[in-house]
Amino acid sequence: MNMTERTVFHIKLLVCGVVLTGAIAFMVHLLWPALGLKTMALYVLAGWSILAGLMGVLVVNVTVGSWINQWFLRKGGTDTQWLWFPADPPGLQGDRSKPKQP
Repeated sequence: MNMTERTVFHIKLLVCGVVLTGAIAFMVHLLWPALGLKTMALYVLAGWSILAGLMGVLVVNVTVGSWINQWFLRKGGTDTQWLWFPADPPGLQGDRSKPKQP
Protein backbone atom coordinates (compact mmCIF):
# COMPACT_ATOMS: atom_id res chain seq x y z
CA MET A 1 0.00 0.00 0.00
CA ASN A 2 1.48 3.33 -1.08
CA MET A 3 0.75 6.14 1.39
CA THR A 4 1.23 9.71 0.28
CA GLU A 5 2.34 12.54 2.55
CA ARG A 6 -1.21 13.87 2.49
CA THR A 7 -2.62 10.56 3.75
CA VAL A 8 -0.03 10.38 6.53
CA PHE A 9 -0.88 13.99 7.50
CA HIS A 10 -4.59 13.14 7.66
CA ILE A 11 -3.91 10.08 9.80
CA LYS A 12 -1.76 12.14 12.19
CA LEU A 13 -4.46 14.81 12.35
CA LEU A 14 -7.09 12.18 13.13
CA VAL A 15 -4.94 10.62 15.86
CA CYS A 16 -4.33 14.06 17.44
CA GLY A 17 -8.06 14.80 17.32
CA VAL A 18 -8.91 11.50 18.99
CA VAL A 19 -6.27 12.03 21.69
CA LEU A 20 -7.47 15.59 22.41
CA THR A 21 -11.10 14.46 22.48
CA GLY A 22 -10.18 11.69 24.89
CA ALA A 23 -8.25 14.12 27.10
CA ILE A 24 -11.18 16.54 27.18
CA ALA A 25 -13.61 13.70 27.94
CA PHE A 26 -11.33 12.46 30.72
CA MET A 27 -11.22 15.92 32.31
CA VAL A 28 -15.00 16.28 32.00
CA HIS A 29 -15.44 12.89 33.64
CA LEU A 30 -13.09 13.88 36.48
CA LEU A 31 -15.04 17.09 37.09
CA TRP A 32 -18.54 15.64 36.70
CA PRO A 33 -18.47 11.85 37.09
CA ALA A 34 -22.27 11.40 37.09
CA LEU A 35 -22.92 12.97 33.67
CA GLY A 36 -24.83 11.11 31.02
CA LEU A 37 -23.34 10.37 27.62
CA LYS A 38 -25.25 13.12 25.78
CA THR A 39 -24.33 15.76 28.32
CA MET A 40 -20.71 14.64 28.31
CA ALA A 41 -20.66 14.91 24.51
CA LEU A 42 -21.94 18.49 24.81
CA TYR A 43 -19.26 19.30 27.37
CA VAL A 44 -16.56 17.80 25.12
CA LEU A 45 -17.88 19.97 22.27
CA ALA A 46 -17.68 22.97 24.60
CA GLY A 47 -14.08 22.01 25.42
CA TRP A 48 -13.25 21.94 21.71
CA SER A 49 -14.91 25.35 21.36
CA ILE A 50 -12.76 26.74 24.17
CA LEU A 51 -9.61 25.36 22.51
CA ALA A 52 -10.65 26.88 19.17
CA GLY A 53 -11.34 30.22 20.88
CA LEU A 54 -7.93 30.22 22.55
CA MET A 55 -6.29 29.41 19.24
CA GLY A 56 -8.20 32.24 17.58
CA VAL A 57 -7.09 34.69 20.27
CA LEU A 58 -3.49 33.54 19.78
CA VAL A 59 -3.68 34.06 16.01
CA VAL A 60 -5.21 37.53 16.42
CA ASN A 61 -2.60 38.47 19.03
CA VAL A 62 0.29 37.41 16.80
CA THR A 63 -1.22 39.12 13.76
CA VAL A 64 -1.92 42.43 15.48
CA GLY A 65 1.42 42.37 17.33
CA SER A 66 3.29 41.79 14.08
CA TRP A 67 1.40 44.57 12.38
CA ILE A 68 2.16 47.02 15.20
CA ASN A 69 5.86 46.05 15.24
CA GLN A 70 6.13 46.52 11.47
CA TRP A 71 4.38 49.87 11.70
CA PHE A 72 6.89 51.09 14.32
CA LEU A 73 9.82 49.89 12.23
CA ARG A 74 8.45 51.64 9.11
CA LYS A 75 8.10 54.88 11.10
CA GLY A 76 11.80 54.88 11.99
CA GLY A 77 11.88 52.76 15.13
CA THR A 78 15.02 50.73 15.66
CA ASP A 79 13.78 47.84 17.72
CA THR A 80 10.23 47.39 18.92
CA GLN A 81 11.42 45.68 22.12
CA TRP A 82 12.93 49.01 23.23
CA LEU A 83 9.43 50.50 23.44
CA TRP A 84 9.27 49.07 26.96
CA PHE A 85 12.16 51.28 28.07
CA PRO A 86 12.04 55.07 28.62
CA ALA A 87 14.94 55.84 26.25
CA ASP A 88 16.85 54.49 23.27
CA PRO A 89 19.69 52.01 23.79
CA PRO A 90 23.04 53.50 24.81
CA GLY A 91 24.99 54.85 21.84
CA LEU A 92 22.04 54.83 19.43
CA GLN A 93 21.64 58.60 19.43
CA GLY A 94 25.30 58.95 18.48
CA ASP A 95 24.87 56.45 15.66
CA ARG A 96 21.88 58.35 14.37
CA SER A 97 23.67 61.70 14.41
CA LYS A 98 26.64 60.44 12.37
CA PRO A 99 26.29 61.13 8.65
CA LYS A 100 25.90 58.01 6.57
CA GLN A 101 28.92 57.24 4.44
CA PRO A 102 28.43 55.92 0.91
